[in-house]
Amino acid sequence: MRKIGLLSVVVPCHNEAEVLPATHERLGRILGNLVSSGRISNYELVYVDNGSTDNTLSVLENIFSSDRYARVIALRRDFGFQGSISAGLFYAQGDAVVTIDADLQDPPEKIEEMLAHYGQGYDLVLGVRSDRSTDSFIKRFFSENYYRLMRLMGVSVVYNHGDFRLMSRSLVQEFNALPERRRLIRAMILQLESRFAAVSYKREPRKAGKSKFSVGSLFSLSLDGIVSFTYVPLRLASVTGILFSFLALIGILWVVYIKFFTDKFIPGWASTLLPILILGGLQLFFLGLIGEYIGRLYMEVKHRPLFIVRQEYKHTAEKNSS
Repeated sequence: MRKIGLLSVVVPCHNEAEVLPATHERLGRILGNLVSSGRISNYELVYVDNGSTDNTLSVLENIFSSDRYARVIALRRDFGFQGSISAGLFYAQGDAVVTIDADLQDPPEKIEEMLAHYGQGYDLVLGVRSDRSTDSFIKRFFSENYYRLMRLMGVSVVYNHGDFRLMSRSLVQEFNALPERRRLIRAMILQLESRFAAVSYKREPRKAGKSKFSVGSLFSLSLDGIVSFTYVPLRLASVTGILFSFLALIGILWVVYIKFFTDKFIPGWASTLLPILILGGLQLFFLGLIGEYIGRLYMEVKHRPLFIVRQEYKHTAEKNSS
């Protein structure tokens, strides 16, 4: 059975000053118990401040000053939730790494169950929400149908898995080597590892503060997931174009037949205008879809960094930071 010398817990933070003291206290208590019971030898808490505009960084500095197990990675600006997780995974040093939200909606008590699966040989353990009753109806509706849409398009995703997971050191290293910039980590991980264990849990209400995911950010994340992992929409555009060309050919033959072989009156403006509007709308939609793919290629070839660190706070003999 595999043992863990050092366990890293990565906590991305963006304007989470209200909940961070409770988060740190709960995580510290749980991880301390794991050390006392011999499940792990040591641990580190890696907090990533993702360009917060409130006093999140000040709270994290206080946590760092009072807890030798805490590390803080302060990013220069908001690099998005996926960017902040990527930064935490890059700086984490543990034999296994857990990523968990700062809002305590994912119960950290489940880390012990994840460690049991890791000990059995799993390099990837996913937290899967069995109950999302704390989410709004609209969020549940769109989330559930989004997972269905992703699967329909051939993208490997686990239903109701967010960003609560455990990864082995070897898997983290493979993930850190991935070059892509527009990320949906929950799908990227399954591109690297198909064998995984799952831990189910009931999603808890947010302890303090408010969600940082707006409708716009959720839509952007969803679009990244589709465009970055499958070209099915482009194939759909091609198939639709072929279908409408075939229908247009049938329409031409029908008009020729009416004109030369019958004395019927050919319908007027409605039959002309409506197909133009429909085809014009489809052309603009698929042109925009192609633009999404080209835009992502444009962002990828520039090779801009996933994140930029302003300062790293860590407890070392050489006080070269903080």
